[in-house]
Amino acid sequence: MKSILLKLDDKLFEETDKQVKAEKTSRSNYIKTAIGQYNKWLKKKALEEQLEREATLLKEYDPDKKLKKEFEIASLYDLEKY
Repeated sequence: MKSILLKLDDKLFEETDKQVKAEKTSRSNYIKTAIGQYNKWLKKKALEEQLEREATLLKEYDPDKKLKKEFEIASLYDLEKY
């Protein structure tokens, strides 16, 4: 397991401490959870951007828009997993 040194400004530290106490967890666990959630959010955002690019390309090759509709529906369900 790796360790990091993290410096926070006073306001962010105080807000974090309040949440840590409210959640009855350790600072370390709180920060690990927050980083994990942020990583998931970034991955989802990247997938959404990729989907948008692919949907734009699909417009050129799908004049009836049948594939586009199916692609959007399927992709929305897949994104909910993240």
